[in-house]
Amino acid sequence: MNSTSKRILIVDDEEDLTWSISRSLRKEKDHFDVMCVNSGNEAIEVLKRLSLDLIISDIQMPGVNGLMLLEFAYRIQPAIKVIIMSTWDENDIEAMIRQRSGIFYLEKPFDINRMKWTIHQAFDSSHNKYRGRLIDMNLKDIIKHNCQNKFQGYLNITNGEQSGIIYFRCGEVIHAKVGELEGEKALLNVINWNEGQYNAVLADIPMKKTIQNGWRLLLEKFIPQF
Repeated sequence: MNSTSKRILIVDDEEDLTWSISRSLRKEKDHFDVMCVNSGNEAIEVLKRLSLDLIISDIQMPGVNGLMLLEFAYRIQPAIKVIIMSTWDENDIEAMIRQRSGIFYLEKPFDINRMKWTIHQAFDSSHNKYRGRLIDMNLKDIIKHNCQNKFQGYLNITNGEQSGIIYFRCGEVIHAKVGELEGEKALLNVINWNEGQYNAVLADIPMKKTIQNGWRLLLEKFIPQF
C-alpha cells in the first residue's frame, strides 16, 4: 500500500457491484487501496484487523446490515468516512447524515463517475475544499448530491468565459449569482453550462435567500429529466 493512498472497504451482498466498483477504483492504485467483502460480518472482521479511511456500504444486507456495520465502525474508528449506497430515498437516512459529519449518500443505481466524485468529496471535505471538472460530472448531479448530503457552503463555477456561484445552506440552494443575474435566473443560466471547472468550499456564510423553492421543486422546475 502506498503511504499516501487511502484504504477503502466496499461492502455489498451484490458481488457483481463490488467487483465493478473495485475494478474501476483499482485503476487509481496510487490513490486507493481497495478491498471488497460481501457481508456485514466480513466487514466487521476487516475493521477489527485494519485501520480504514473509508467504508462504502449498502444498507440492506442479510445478517449484519449496513446500519449495524456503521455503528460498529464508528465505535472502533470514530474518524472513518462513510458512503452509503442504497435504494432508499434520501429522506429515510436524512437524520443519520445530519447527526454525523463524514457520511455521504449514493442512491442506487449510480454511475462510476458519480461514485468517484463522491469518494473525492468525502476525502477532500476534511480540507474544506474540493475541485473538479464539469465534464466529469454533470452540474445538475452535483447540485442534487450536495442537497442530499446537507452541504453547507458554495460552488464557484467557471466555463472559460463566465463565472458563477451557488450558495447552499444545510443542503438547500439559497442563492446564485452570474454576472448581473441573481436568484433563480442565475441558477438557470449556470445550470446549462456543459463544461468548465468547479471549486466547492465548505463554509457557513451569512447570505440572503433569493431562491425560495426546495431543491426537489427546483430540480423539477429547471431540470425536467430528474
